[in-house]
Amino acid sequence: MSQGTESNEYPELKTMFQQASGSFLRLHTSPPLHIALHGMSALIHTRLSKTALDLCLELLEAGVNAQALADVIIHVLEVKEELLKAKSIYFQTS
Repeated sequence: MSQGTESNEYPELKTMFQQASGSFLRLHTSPPLHIALHGMSALIHTRLSKTALDLCLELLEAGVNAQALADVIIHVLEVKEELLKAKSIYFQTS
């Protein structure tokens, strides 16, 4: 990919970034971006369902602090994992 064609190669991305409001794009105006974010989430194994990811994206669009949201999600996933471990230990001893 040469430098001369980079800016013209993806004109739809340029349009999406120009339509951005705040620090996050509005996903409801960009279905390709929405699909890409779901794909990236699955690729990096975030352990978030589509619904959970959509809620997180809506919160980010609404202005929630990204680091605070990430901390809460990590905490919830850790608690969920601990509960699943406790449940499996309980049923192994029963």
